[in-house]
Amino acid sequence: MLFLMRLLAFLGVLWMLRRILGLFLGKTVKPSRPDPGKMAPTNTVKDPVCGMYMDPRLAVPLQYKGKELFFCSEECRQKYLDGSSPPS
Repeated sequence: MLFLMRLLAFLGVLWMLRRILGLFLGKTVKPSRPDPGKMAPTNTVKDPVCGMYMDPRLAVPLQYKGKELFFCSEECRQKYLDGSSPPS
């Protein structure tokens, strides 16, 4: 039991020394943020009704006269089909 207590005390002292030396030597690790210049480019599509740009995976698609169109919502898609918006 005495050995275990001494081992825990020794490990505690080592941990404290490491923390103190890290403060004085500036060896702290800061969380890094991704560099916007190095991020992979994302493809976006534009809604022909409202002009909103979005990820095509989240858009409402429509095959129309051999073209694939993308809409931000079902409402914009319906406006396009009703002719409320000029086709792009």
